[in-house]
Amino acid sequence: MQSFNSMTDRDARAFAPVVLRLALAALFLWFGFSQVMDPFGWLSWLPAWAANLTWISPAGIVLFNGWFEVILGAMLAVGLLTRWVALLLALHLFVIAFGIGYNDIGVRDFTLALTTLALSLGGADWLTLDKQAH
Repeated sequence: MQSFNSMTDRDARAFAPVVLRLALAALFLWFGFSQVMDPFGWLSWLPAWAANLTWISPAGIVLFNGWFEVILGAMLAVGLLTRWVALLLALHLFVIAFGIGYNDIGVRDFTLALTTLALSLGGADWLTLDKQAH
């Protein structure tokens, strides 16, 4: 294994999409499991329009959202359908960011949505199941 100082630019750049994908996967897994383990703790973040959208209880919506993030976060972690999963998660974050509005959390979530969209545009990296299947 090369030392960090002896890595070429090309070697280092090859790890950028891997780090991005795994970091975003960790983010979605953390938030997803947090919602699954304590849906009532997340009810204050559920917008009124989402709570009135369906017959499902607010806690049920949080649980659904949590499992959505866990499943897609796991798919992102292993690199399964990377481009489509990242696109779904980016759209999901855009809805959240616009719902929260213009404040520190909304700006953070908007930036994470753009970052997840960038991952979708980049597609599968060399350490994904997508690339291993080809």
